[in-house]
Amino acid sequence: MTTGKRAGEDAGQQAAVAGTSAAHEAAEATAPDDPQELKREIERTREQLGETVEELVAKTDVKSRAQAKATELSGVVKAKVGQAQQKAAQGAHSVRGQLAGPTATAQTRVSAAAAPVWEATPQPVREAVTKGASTAKQRRVPLTAGAAGLLLACYLIARRRRRHH
Repeated sequence: MTTGKRAGEDAGQQAAVAGTSAAHEAAEATAPDDPQELKREIERTREQLGETVEELVAKTDVKSRAQAKATELSGVVKAKVGQAQQKAAQGAHSVRGQLAGPTATAQTRVSAAAAPVWEATPQPVREAVTKGASTAKQRRVPLTAGAAGLLLACYLIARRRRRHH
């Protein structure tokens, strides 16, 4: 197996040498006689060689290529997230628009049904209800936390009773 590899490597080296010598012979055959033209040809060759080296370096720089790809993918993901947010906002706006009419109708019906009850309620009870509602609006967080605690306590008691029975 080693001799097969070496034979392949030798053949590849010989082809490279042959290609180089063929290019060298072709360059000599078309080499300009004018020294200025020769200098320009050398400069063009150097520029081409520099560009080729830069391309090879860029291809072998895995870290930079990975970073470029990550940046590209990040841009794509950000664009898709933006599109999804816009769609969600449009959907929410549409749902709000659809619910606005029925909600207003329901509020009107409830108000119409509650008006006679409110009128029949004694004045001190109305004042107490109004004051309680105002306090509840001002202290939503503590009330919510207290309600959650009360629900948790009830759940735990019910669970304990089920275990003992």
